[in-house]
Amino acid sequence: MLLAADITKIDAPSSAPAGQQVIVDVSVMNVTGQIDGIGRDMYIAVTAVYDSTSIPFQFDYLLVAPFQTVIMRGWFTMPSKNVKVTVSSWYWDGSTWVLDDQASVDIALAEVVPTFSEFTIASVSKA
Repeated sequence: MLLAADITKIDAPSSAPAGQQVIVDVSVMNVTGQIDGIGRDMYIAVTAVYDSTSIPFQFDYLLVAPFQTVIMRGWFTMPSKNVKVTVSSWYWDGSTWVLDDQASVDIALAEVVPTFSEFTIASVSKA
């Protein structure tokens, strides 16, 4: 396996309440230059899932120069449970997409605590 698309960072919240949009930013670096000192431009893609649900990303793929890092943004609506998001990076070898790197991040279901506002009774009348 040629390590070409190295996942260097996953930015995601540690928790989110059910129904909230969760943004997952994945930093991926073209590390082909680490093999031969020269490197080459690579088409790189990122996919992610939790349970069996795919997470959409802003771009299907990007052309990435050697040693360049790009951030791919994905998002999903937080379900009513904790999730483990598994991210995969892929590169195009000229004829097929090749799985290259994987990483995971846990996102806990946040407890929503109700807030109370103050109110005043302006008048009371008895009939």
